[in-house]
Amino acid sequence: MAAHYKIRTEKTGHYFTHGSLTDTTRYVWVCLHGYGQLGKYFVQRFEFLDPALHYVVVPEALNRFYFEGVNEKPVASWMTKEDRLDEIADYVIYLELLRQKVGWERNANAKIIYFGFSQGVTTIFRWIQNVAPRLDYLLLWAGGFPDDILFEHRRAYLKQLTCHYFLGDADPYIKPGMFVDHKNLIDGLGLDIQVTHYKGDHRVDPDILSKWVNENLQA
Repeated sequence: MAAHYKIRTEKTGHYFTHGSLTDTTRYVWVCLHGYGQLGKYFVQRFEFLDPALHYVVVPEALNRFYFEGVNEKPVASWMTKEDRLDEIADYVIYLELLRQKVGWERNANAKIIYFGFSQGVTTIFRWIQNVAPRLDYLLLWAGGFPDDILFEHRRAYLKQLTCHYFLGDADPYIKPGMFVDHKNLIDGLGLDIQVTHYKGDHRVDPDILSKWVNENLQA
């Protein structure tokens, strides 16, 4: 019978930025892309933000693959169901190393925004459940909530967050009933989620995102 072993190894992570992190930065965005995307394209969704006021960091998931065959462009994924606990541990280590390297918490006056799209939503929840980083705004876009981890010890932490969830009415992956179940789970932990429904499918709508920025962040 074959035996299965594990060994931890180093792996190179890639990340992309928009703007510069300075003492006058007012908002730091840490943005996690969804399944089958690349960081260098995802960061473009945030280039409308004034780089004098906003600093954007987009980590790229560690697992790259060809979405539709070797002749297609490679994409990335945060995790799969195969050895998922190892992949979760790996990306939490990776994201924490990135947080230490970039030092986006060093400006005490800057507001910190974590943004997750699709698979990036679940990834953010697993990350903050492990380490509870400094965080002001939690923006969740068309993603699911993990129902297999305990957040009880993070109740006070979650309660102080400003959280917004965005969902298009034509999203083929997040059905209304599914979202209601997830929202009930999170509401039970004291996380107050403000929900924005809009006409659209499974993508970050630039107009909706820009509208949220204009209504919630000071210029």
